Amino acid sequence: MSAVLRAAGLTVSAAGREILHGVDIEIPAGRRTAIIGPNGAGKTTLLRALAGLNPRYTGTIELAGRELHSYTARELARVRAILPQERAAAAGLTVRELVAYGRFAHVGQFSLRTGAADRDAVTWAMETAHVSAFAEREVHTLSGGERQRVFLAMALSQKPRLLLLDEPTTYLDIAHQLRVMDIISQLNRIHGMTILMVLHDMAHAMQYADDIILVRDGSIAATGTPAEVLTEERIAAVFGVEVEIFTNSRGIRVPSPVALVGE
Repeated sequence: MSAVLRAAGLTVSAAGREILHGVDIEIPAGRRTAIIGPNGAGKTTLLRALAGLNPRYTGTIELAGRELHSYTARELARVRAILPQERAAAAGLTVRELVAYGRFAHVGQFSLRTGAADRDAVTWAMETAHVSAFAEREVHTLSGGERQRVFLAMALSQKPRLLLLDEPTTYLDIAHQLRVMDIISQLNRIHGMTILMVLHDMAHAMQYADDIILVRDGSIAATGTPAEVLTEERIAAVFGVEVEIFTNSRGIRVPSPVALVGE
């Protein structure tokens, strides 16, 4: 299985403190990989470094066989898209206008000309993210779940091979969480898009990831399938929570928290 993204000896420091310690990982092409771990483990730092948003690292990162430092910003945007935790839209922007910003890597930020391919990409992105119905509404008038899908559509309009997401369901109610996660899975299953996502919800990781990267204290604690990595024993050791894992009616493993370890 080929790797679309590879890191070796990846070390990242901030404010005089080392956050990631010599991380070695490979992200397989065409699969859904989830980065999980306790708060403060270094998950977002790892995702941002792999996305090319933090150039101050040591070690190597290769994207599609090229060292990450060798990409220009526009080249990088044509290969990967990222949906960060923190995002905002300028007042007065419509959904269609915001989604179209994702095409800047293709048409140029100051170009007024867009071609049929750009318009088709915007339309496809809105349809895929289920936001076409409010394309002419201003973004600030939408609910939190609707806005999340609009920002996802903006990332999708780049037509990336690799999509990175940082806790894409944070602050969403359960219905919007499932909608977003289903869209992500369809991008992988139908369009072959490689997905790398930081997930806070362990149940989502079990249901929506093919591979797990478990991060603890800035290092990789384990990698593998959800069944291999997310065992009751490892969850207790890493998260400090006793869980019981059962299989639901759809054959999906689901963790049920029981107690804090030692209590």
